[in-house]
Amino acid sequence: MKGRKSLPFFFAMAGCRNRCVYCDQARITGNWAAPSPEEVKKRLEELDCAVEIGFFGGSFTCLPPDLADSYLEATAAAPRGSSLRLSTHPLCLTPEAIRRLKGATLGTCPVSCVEVGISSLDDEVLKACSRGYTAREALKAVEGLLQENLHAGVQLMIGLPGQTPGSTFNDLRRLARLKGPRSMDLRIYPCLVLKGTPLESLWESGRFSPLQTEEAARWAGSLMVEALDLGFEILRVGLTETDSLSASFKAGPHHPAFGELAWGECLARLLTRNSAGGPWVIEGKKRSLLLGHGKRGIRRLAELSGQAAPEAVSRLAFWPKPKGPAKRSNRRVDNPENEL
Repeated sequence: MKGRKSLPFFFAMAGCRNRCVYCDQARITGNWAAPSPEEVKKRLEELDCAVEIGFFGGSFTCLPPDLADSYLEATAAAPRGSSLRLSTHPLCLTPEAIRRLKGATLGTCPVSCVEVGISSLDDEVLKACSRGYTAREALKAVEGLLQENLHAGVQLMIGLPGQTPGSTFNDLRRLARLKGPRSMDLRIYPCLVLKGTPLESLWESGRFSPLQTEEAARWAGSLMVEALDLGFEILRVGLTETDSLSASFKAGPHHPAFGELAWGECLARLLTRNSAGGPWVIEGKKRSLLLGHGKRGIRRLAELSGQAAPEAVSRLAFWPKPKGPAKRSNRRVDNPENEL
């Protein structure tokens, strides 16, 4: 929730019905054991301001009903005005589970969003990843949330076995038709090869080729443009960097600031779509998306506009202008040789 502190609790693979080929949430998050309801309650009692609680990393509605209810009851210890965001597996969003979450929205800590781990809506990709459900079942789960007026979020991935950019664009369009004019949250994660996962064996045997970082950034950035056009709220792009993730990484588009690379790609595409050759004016706070990471965004802006990099920079300005003495980080770029 914008403007509110987030307090996440991680349930690494808790409630998961099967092992997906790419997944090891404990290594991704660095959290190896789920907190107990009592631990959650104690942590919430220590707070002095409202938060958005997060139950992430597992499939919350796949937990035994009594245990899930205990966690929901524990959230009542949070300060007034707090809310709960949780993630879960599509097959565990049964009518009964949805009714339980709907009932929780009437309590002192309402459910602000249910994020559904979809990954893909391509049945062949889902099968290759051992996701355990079909696209039809995933869409039915999301539809069930919307019918009960619960705010829904989806988590999609790029670079999965058998997946193409075209199939991910189709995923977004199918979800957009389902949500209609309603808002829907979106997270995009690149597929990484992690130590000890079935995908590692596929990669080592040459049966799977992961994306390179540049390829993944371009894929994610173009997908983000489509998502914004379709009315999605993009919450996150890329995995949170942890020591555990870094230690378990084997291959794929692993970058500690992958989200910035993708947002830079998205921004360059939006700018050139709105004005093919410039001039372009953007918010100063977005400067790093173009000038950071080896000026990658500027180079993409140049490529997409068909200009040389210095010429593209000369047609770029940042707004608002700084107060007082000009600061290089916010002024118009007049000497592109110094920027590249």
